[in-house]
Amino acid sequence: MTATTVRIRAIEPHGPLFEGAIAVYGDAFAEPPYSDLDRGREVRARIRDTHRYRKGFRFLIAESADGEVCGMAYGYHGEDGQWWHDAVVRWVGPRVAADWLSDAYEVVEVAVAPDAQGRGVGSALVNALLDGLTERTAVLSTRTDSRAHELYARLGFEYLAEMTFTAGGWPFYIMGRRLR
Repeated sequence: MTATTVRIRAIEPHGPLFEGAIAVYGDAFAEPPYSDLDRGREVRARIRDTHRYRKGFRFLIAESADGEVCGMAYGYHGEDGQWWHDAVVRWVGPRVAADWLSDAYEVVEVAVAPDAQGRGVGSALVNALLDGLTERTAVLSTRTDSRAHELYARLGFEYLAEMTFTAGGWPFYIMGRRLR
């Protein structure tokens, strides 16, 4: 596939561009293997109610040449007391947690419109999200049955563990990348 030229920029979590990003998120996660039709509503609520107030919160969008939102990504600095952070710390154990999670930026969500996937949009979003961070590492989780882990590996993320967040739930890869 040919690369798509996009403009990456930070936006606030409200307004038409934010709603466009949530629509892209919903479309991306409605596709297999996720097939989750309500995920956009859930992520909008998490961003507005909790995540936007966390240290280091960044919300980015990718806009196509015609001004349409075709991707989104966000993250923040991980800390003790946050659900994902604490679950991963318990799973990986104290040595790996100290190395990878003690000063980490958490890449929380990345979504690319289905018709823009495979064209460099996800790479551009992740690279922009991590650009200029002061954290020592960046960490994330991605379902093992998706192809997203291939993107993250190409961007320098290492496989740290495979875990489930809930009993009987989907397995996820925990991945990390050193930033300094």
